[in-house]
Amino acid sequence: MQLNDHWRKIVKTLIFAFLCTEMQTTYTHRDLAAKRGIGLAEMDAIAAENGKEGFQLKMVAPHQASIRLLTLERDYFGKGHICSGALVAPSVVLTVTSCIFSQVKKSYYHPSELRVVLGSPQRFAPNEQALVFGVTHIHQPPKDLALAILMLDKDVPENLPYIQAIGLPTPGATSILDSDHHNLLQINTWGYDGDIRELHDLVTLNATHTSCHQHQSKSPRICVQPKTSNYIRGRLYMDAGATLTERDRLLGLRSIDGAFEDVASHVEWILAKIGDGGNQNSSIWGILGFLVFTGYVITISRKSFST
Repeated sequence: MQLNDHWRKIVKTLIFAFLCTEMQTTYTHRDLAAKRGIGLAEMDAIAAENGKEGFQLKMVAPHQASIRLLTLERDYFGKGHICSGALVAPSVVLTVTSCIFSQVKKSYYHPSELRVVLGSPQRFAPNEQALVFGVTHIHQPPKDLALAILMLDKDVPENLPYIQAIGLPTPGATSILDSDHHNLLQINTWGYDGDIRELHDLVTLNATHTSCHQHQSKSPRICVQPKTSNYIRGRLYMDAGATLTERDRLLGLRSIDGAFEDVASHVEWILAKIGDGGNQNSSIWGILGFLVFTGYVITISRKSFST
């Protein structure tokens, strides 16, 4: 009888842990926009050029990732979007640390709370090209860096023209913007318009390198100025995690204060964490986490049984 009680406690503990990973507070659409704090820094509001309207809406960024909260995404496709990121390996997505930190709970999201959507330039319209991935592990950066690594639950299939990883700068190199070849800078982002209405289509902006205003930062930054040739009428507020690219290389990911975190300064740390960038590295973390949790449950249950 005592043995049955012992295993009953183990099962109850496992069920309770599973339910905890699925539970999360929800908010109204308006409240959610305010709580996310996505791209509302004043320096990032882009005013349109007179007489110009419309963005480039074609899929020119097959690396672009939409990072979403699972509980909100269950309401309808696109509601859970919290920030952008970049696919840099078959099962690796980079984003800024602020993306995975809940301002409500004052803690980092658990991997099970997140989903990553790739291949969908339209935020609210699912299509046959889009793929949805779970997250098995999140690598948080050391104190002097500001990017986070999301390990996906499976590899992105090869040879998909609408989903492709983007290259990283050479390990140990300084920012690519230190060179003379930065004439093809592009920003890719979702976000909000001037009325704080969420943008449906992925926006692509050409940009030029500028000097950063003095500000305190724990990691190197890149500052750019979007060109006026492809502005929309009104204003635009960019996502946290919006990507800054040069040809086929990822230069930066947009911080919540408007500047872009310099990817080149993170490359050695990224490569050390992701290995070959395949799913086997991601799966190892999931297995280790399960083993640790199982050990914890058994230890607690033994203590209960002994009493």
